[in-house]
Amino acid sequence: MNSKIILIIIMVITFLSPVDAKQFSFRRQVIKKVELNGNKTFSDGKLKNQLLTKSNNWLNIFRKRRLSRTNLNIDEKQLKRFYGQNGFLFARVEAEVDYYAKDSSKVVVVFNIEEGSRVQVASHRISGGLPELNNDISRLARKIEAGKPANHDAILATAFRIRDYYTDNGYPFVSVRPKYEFSVDSSETMINFAIAESCYVYNGDINIIQEGETKTSEHIFRRELLIKTGEPYSRKMNIESQQRLYSTGLLKFVSLKRSGDLVHYSSDSAVTDLRLIITARKSNFINFRLGISEDEDFNSVFQPSISWGNRNLWGTGRKLTMSIRNSFQLAKKDEEEERAITISDLFSDLEFEPVKHAIEVNYTEPWFLGYRMPLFLAAVYEPNNKNPIINKFYDRLSGEASLAREIDRYTSLIFSTRIEFMDIHGANKEEEGGNSIRRRLSVNGQRDTRDNIFVPQKGSYSYASLDYVGHYLGGDFNYIKSEFYWSRYRFLFGENILASRFRIGALEELGDKGNSSSDDRFFLGGAKTIRGFAENNLGPKWTYDEAPTLDGFPKG
Repeated sequence: MNSKIILIIIMVITFLSPVDAKQFSFRRQVIKKVELNGNKTFSDGKLKNQLLTKSNNWLNIFRKRRLSRTNLNIDEKQLKRFYGQNGFLFARVEAEVDYYAKDSSKVVVVFNIEEGSRVQVASHRISGGLPELNNDISRLARKIEAGKPANHDAILATAFRIRDYYTDNGYPFVSVRPKYEFSVDSSETMINFAIAESCYVYNGDINIIQEGETKTSEHIFRRELLIKTGEPYSRKMNIESQQRLYSTGLLKFVSLKRSGDLVHYSSDSAVTDLRLIITARKSNFINFRLGISEDEDFNSVFQPSISWGNRNLWGTGRKLTMSIRNSFQLAKKDEEEERAITISDLFSDLEFEPVKHAIEVNYTEPWFLGYRMPLFLAAVYEPNNKNPIINKFYDRLSGEASLAREIDRYTSLIFSTRIEFMDIHGANKEEEGGNSIRRRLSVNGQRDTRDNIFVPQKGSYSYASLDYVGHYLGGDFNYIKSEFYWSRYRFLFGENILASRFRIGALEELGDKGNSSSDDRFFLGGAKTIRGFAENNLGPKWTYDEAPTLDGFPKG
């Protein structure tokens, strides 16, 4: 009984005793200050830019920056990495946290830095490996320059590139270790890339495992593979094979890896089997789309559409799609002048004028005549569409066949032929050809090295096209048209990207009966060409004598 009373007394005293706030807190403390000690080479500002842990200021009045142990660990590693990138291979960083003297709910974070000596690269060399491969990898070490500070990240990246190069050439079990050989005072280092190539490996059997309900002939997948049984193992070919499989649009998961044990044929060569695991997407699909976007001809348009398709007809990889698209021009009621619609306009009275309609059927043959050269067939019917240039409506029926050829990862060519039948409502033959027939041969190429097609930060996009219409092909239109477009994206700083664009085109009517329509010509004005002017409204205009019903409209 006495022991229980003594235990209760001890517990009461413990809970009633004052506890130092520096040792106990239920909340994450607000960061009052971030300080740096020991940095001599780099300024506080430059180092603080590397940190996730930042002090509060008047901008953080509503949401305070609070202490995070995870961020502290990351910051220690990031500062050490930053120093390592700039030649300080012996740098040490340690974070300390103490409570702010005037307020125990706030903390001061201090990063203690020992820079150590800065190390310069004296030279680099390769030891081990194979002479025939080593002769080709000197270019992989181009970022390691003698006389410059040793960049630890660049040195590791070079080792990875050498490893990948050996893996691409039949040595998947190669080991590459960068070793520092320092001078007596540690001011210089010679970097030795030690290579142990292991054995030469050939591809064995390639086993395909299809997961999911949708099954496809194995031939459809094997023809996309760049790797073959009996060929040397190649990491690069494995990756490109997986990319080609994804590009078919049939799959949602692809994994190509070595499987089983190595089978050694000799002390320096072996065979490994490969396992390809794939999961197919559902063959049938239905898409509904609603959206408001800027249109080159009609400013703001509302675009509903529906499409049905089968991306894997009869398990052969062929694709069939049928779609219905509509576009309605958006305009404010009681406003005569057309303009782009803003967000606030969406909550007011709007007029919906139908301007574009299309019923389209597409068929894709991914391997035409046994070559990886997709054939695209399309038939499109566009009833009662509006041409804003001449302010008239038309019906158009068209058919197109295209062949696409991939030159490399970034470049492709497309050859196409197209025939159109067009009926322009209310236009006489002198103005636009009445019931018009247009026959076209086209070739266009594009090269796209952008890192992201939606928000590019680097790279470029180039497009060139040449159209030959009518003349010897027949039809009511006779001209040749060429166009070139180029854009370049460069990262500046922060979230700022410099985008440069260039566009040039030419259209030449052919023969004595040379003729082109408003759909073919180039127009200026608006967001896509010269901003600050009405869409497609710059340049020469039709006169009453040339075309009474087109008087005042741009010629193009």
